[in-house]
Amino acid sequence: MFKRIALLGAVMIIVLAACAPGTNPPDSTEPPGSTQAPETTQAPETTQAPDTTQAPDTTSGSETTVPVDGEESTTPWWLLILVGLAFLALIIAFVSRGSKKKIVVAPPPITWKENAREGYADARWLYDAMSEDLAIWRGNAKFDATAEVGATAGTSLADAWQQLDGRIGKASDHLYALEAAAPDQRTSEAASAAVASMRTVRKAIDSRAEARMNYRTIDAPGDAESMTLQDAREREVRSSRNLAEARSSYGSALTNLSTVL
Repeated sequence: MFKRIALLGAVMIIVLAACAPGTNPPDSTEPPGSTQAPETTQAPETTQAPDTTQAPDTTSGSETTVPVDGEESTTPWWLLILVGLAFLALIIAFVSRGSKKKIVVAPPPITWKENAREGYADARWLYDAMSEDLAIWRGNAKFDATAEVGATAGTSLADAWQQLDGRIGKASDHLYALEAAAPDQRTSEAASAAVASMRTVRKAIDSRAEARMNYRTIDAPGDAESMTLQDAREREVRSSRNLAEARSSYGSALTNLSTVL
């Protein structure tokens, strides 16, 4: 913006200097005056009386030529004012347009402390949401082919399931950023462990929900070619135990992560 103003000001000064009166006339009048110098240097002519009486003629000639040249090169004062106002308007337009373009201010970068707080908040919400109840609800919903349960006790579980993947994505982004910009090794390891244990619990939730759905879909107990009801029940127990162990490790990782906040 300042470069534009300086450029316009320089152009304005050049134009005003070119249009200003009294700059060219001295150059145009000097050559005729210089041609009369030899007449004054001739000694014999100065002694003659008739020659000295012709001096008023030379002065009268110079007086008639100077006003004529001055009148031809004179620029009206109102034209100079119009040119100046026009350049002033251009400068104001450029300044106002440049100031509007530079209003946008970039937000400050997120610090590792902010990533730690945001990542911990989402990770803590996920720990509370990814429970045994959520896994059982998911298995029953898959078996019943229902995505929502309506205004019942399972409504909050359905809402939690819909937010699950989005929250995991947000928590992972913040914790990965914390790991990359951690001030020390302990903080970096705490962020990495929290992400790993969070994803382990997510897989355990899917496994527990699958075991619940399989238990409800057993059609022929005792069939040698299919899973028996007892086998399905044992699979549910194992998946439930694995989920509990994964959540315990996840809780320990969150406790370590909380110490760096």
